[in-house]
Amino acid sequence: MVGGYVGQTAIKTQKVIDQAMGGVLFIDEAYSLLSDDNYSRECISTLIKAMEDHRDKLCVILAGYPQKMEELLKSNSGFESRIAFKIDFSDYKEAELYQIFTNMLKDEGFKLNRNCKAIVQEYFRNEINNNHKNFSNGRLVRNLTEKIKMEQANRIIKEKSNNLDLIIADDITTVVEKIKTKPSNNRIGFTV
Repeated sequence: MVGGYVGQTAIKTQKVIDQAMGGVLFIDEAYSLLSDDNYSRECISTLIKAMEDHRDKLCVILAGYPQKMEELLKSNSGFESRIAFKIDFSDYKEAELYQIFTNMLKDEGFKLNRNCKAIVQEYFRNEINNNHKNFSNGRLVRNLTEKIKMEQANRIIKEKSNNLDLIIADDITTVVEKIKTKPSNNRIGFTV
């Protein structure tokens, strides 16, 4: 939606708006529209005008992390007056993340060894507790799943295994140890 030179952004933004006319324009990570340059202001102004002029033909959904979205909405007074609803979606819980994980693997024909559940749940618990800023929910699961599949494939090649659909605890542990968020050791005060 943002162009390479002044004047191009309004045209590109309007083209996207025209394509969404009569339906929904969904902008994920919408706060990325916000920056200190003229291009962003041009994009936002064009979007706000369309939201007003075509409110009966266009539904605009702006999605993103709550704090960053508040900054976006405050960047132009026209935004907040045109936003009818704000919906906060709570982060997934550990059990929900695990269910997404097992569904993704099942959809791709993979099976988990019986020792895997506790490792994955501990990883999700760790990420929920230590990674409050920009917690990524479903993306966290997808990234974990992709890395585990790659680790499993490497193991199968090394072992010359024929069990192509089984993920074992070592596959998961190897990945988790590389990617888990470490607890912050920021301390306030003096140490003795």
